[in-house]
Amino acid sequence: MQDQNNSQESNRIGVGIFIVIVIILLVLAGAAGVYYASLKQEKPKDLSDTTVKSFDLMEESKMVHRTVDNVLLMKRENWQLRDTGRRQHKDLLEVSGADVVWTDREVAVGVPVTTELEGASRWVQDHLRTTDVKTIREEKSKWHGMEAWRLDVGIAVKSGKDNERNFTTDTIFFFHHGNLTNRDRDIPRIPKEERRNDEKSRTNDDRSRNDDRSRTDEGKR
Repeated sequence: MQDQNNSQESNRIGVGIFIVIVIILLVLAGAAGVYYASLKQEKPKDLSDTTVKSFDLMEESKMVHRTVDNVLLMKRENWQLRDTGRRQHKDLLEVSGADVVWTDREVAVGVPVTTELEGASRWVQDHLRTTDVKTIREEKSKWHGMEAWRLDVGIAVKSGKDNERNFTTDTIFFFHHGNLTNRDRDIPRIPKEERRNDEKSRTNDDRSRNDDRSRTDEGKR
């Protein structure tokens, strides 16, 4: 009788150990799956990869939209925001023939008349500096006939060893809204000399881009 009880106890211990081992193996397998999935997900896209027929930048686009919204909403008590909605774009890469899909939108930002439009743009850029959002360009502009300042931000995607290509996901127009009265005390005025230097720098950048386009068109011919 004693031997029978010892045998049953041994069987229960053996089954318990087996169950514990199975649970441990399942946990390890799940962790390994998550690890390898994360490695695959974190692998950066490279537009020069000719084995890829389609590059989906929809999630990256959503990330930029959310990040821009979070920054702009920090000024919700002072500014008025208007989102025109998102549009899907599809482009064809000349080298590989692969297509690239992403979304873009326009955001109109009304600021108090006491706030400099370029200063508001710089405030946004400063708060985006620690994120993955890429500042692409900024310039004087118009919004529905009113003086405005335009800021284009988006995604920078690797394209070869030392190159990257930018995709604009958010075009932000800053304009003066007469009904907004809260002062932006954290947006300083931009000195005239600094403004002239910035304008000169943007002019040179535009000329450089035009020269690059001309050389590309000549190469195609």
